[in-house]
Amino acid sequence: MSNTQKLSIRLLRHGLTPADAVREGVDLTAWPKLEGALISLATLGGGVPKWAHFLELSEDEKKRIFNHTASGLVFVQAASRWFAISFGMGHVKLDPAAFEQDFGLRVVLNAVDPKQLKSADVRTPDENTLSRRTQTSRGSDQTAFAIDIERDLVRGLAGTPKDAAFGSYVAGTDGLTLNRKLEVGGLAQACADAYAIYQKTDYKADFTWIDQIRHIRDQALIEKLDAKLIEAMAKAVDNGEAEGIHLAFPVIYDPEKSSLIRYKGFNSWQLYADLDLPGYLDALKERKRTAYTDENLRNHTVHEVDDDGHDCGGKWKLRECVIFETDLDGSTYVLSGGRWYQIDQDLAKEVREFFDKTPKIKLPEAEADETEEIYNKRIAGLDADMICLDRRLIKPTGWSTTMEACDFLSRDRQLIHIKDKTSSSRLSHLFSQGTVSARVLAIDPPSRDSVRAKVITVQGETGQAGYEDILPKSDEHFTRSDFTVVYGVIVASEQPKLPFFSLVSFRQAARELDALGYRYAFAWIEKPKTASKGKAKRGAKGEVAEPEVVE
Repeated sequence: MSNTQKLSIRLLRHGLTPADAVREGVDLTAWPKLEGALISLATLGGGVPKWAHFLELSEDEKKRIFNHTASGLVFVQAASRWFAISFGMGHVKLDPAAFEQDFGLRVVLNAVDPKQLKSADVRTPDENTLSRRTQTSRGSDQTAFAIDIERDLVRGLAGTPKDAAFGSYVAGTDGLTLNRKLEVGGLAQACADAYAIYQKTDYKADFTWIDQIRHIRDQALIEKLDAKLIEAMAKAVDNGEAEGIHLAFPVIYDPEKSSLIRYKGFNSWQLYADLDLPGYLDALKERKRTAYTDENLRNHTVHEVDDDGHDCGGKWKLRECVIFETDLDGSTYVLSGGRWYQIDQDLAKEVREFFDKTPKIKLPEAEADETEEIYNKRIAGLDADMICLDRRLIKPTGWSTTMEACDFLSRDRQLIHIKDKTSSSRLSHLFSQGTVSARVLAIDPPSRDSVRAKVITVQGETGQAGYEDILPKSDEHFTRSDFTVVYGVIVASEQPKLPFFSLVSFRQAARELDALGYRYAFAWIEKPKTASKGKAKRGAKGEVAEPEVVE
């Protein structure tokens, strides 16, 4: 009787041979157990672990923990294709670029019982890409994994196959993990069965949304897309036109941090208050860089620095900070967090049309170089039928933390939230702030009393009056439809545009507000395009340089 064997199977790309799929130094020899098969066997390592030195072990003790790791690779042909089956650490000997992308995932999608999923690896692409693995104690359907079908990219799935003859367990990303009863002579058949399932489209019945957002890892396609990015960057360097390109931190970044930004890789010592494309272009111009190449994209970096220009925090490759959207051969692609994604055309059209149809309102314009905080303080002094509640925090019932109800409360019953598009704060966080605040005010009446108290305090400071009665007391009826949640984004552009994933986040927020009974609107807050790029710019020793305006 056959035993259950765990197989790790990868599918070579069309036209490639086993010799093309292994790293340098891996020797393949004929394996007589299977016709036409090739095999590679090796041991990795060969020494004591590093922690042995920390423990100050004696030579005799070290001999008892000598490390060896085995690796095995078998290449077999089935269904006119080559497959690699790895054992132990054999997968590290393979060249990932030689294998079909998402082969294992596609097999699992077609093979798995949709009600017997056990694990999901999910990535949410955004200015800050989130990755998570969710596992269940027993087989479940996809709803147990809280997958957002409009935003989440599924990188891996695991579960129980519908056909027990295929295997007892499947898991897949690029490679396929398959638990199956078989003898060594059945390896080719197992690969053939997996390939037959890979070619099916059964997954569209239960997982049709899986193709809406696809992570691009085909190097040839990435090179074409990078070329479009470099072309756009070169245009920006040449004439300052940077439509569709933005810079954002690839991690969650605290905008309250006092560190400055320095762009490195081209001998620049200029310092900037925030990460944005105009600052980067200004630094290039200051160093008289008039051309842009792929080498610049690869080698330039972003650093958090102190007043003297010395590193004091995080650092990232510039490419990881670029947000860029482009079309190629009829498809839409987005670069976010250093990764390229292909967007389903229908989804891209839907989210753009939703935003275009969203009510737009007019808010006071920003001045050159104003950040969210500076803008809010200035507008607060104008009494433009709005009272400023920026940083006036309340603590909802049962919360251990505080929250901000809004940046401004208007006499027209608008709850206005403001963000600077070029700031480090993610736009998706802005949209989340609006929905969280709206939900709290709706379901936690005492929170409205807390906001009213903050309003009264501000009125005492500013001399404004009449705003405390805009929001009903906790014991009064709260008609949500009387209130509009407004998202205001400060931007220096004649044709402002939200990045694709921010459009998706906005639509989700707007739908949630609608479900809660609120109205919603959006506002572009214009500021001069010639905003001083010399803002907070300093020399190498911290002395303030004269502001330099880039036309």
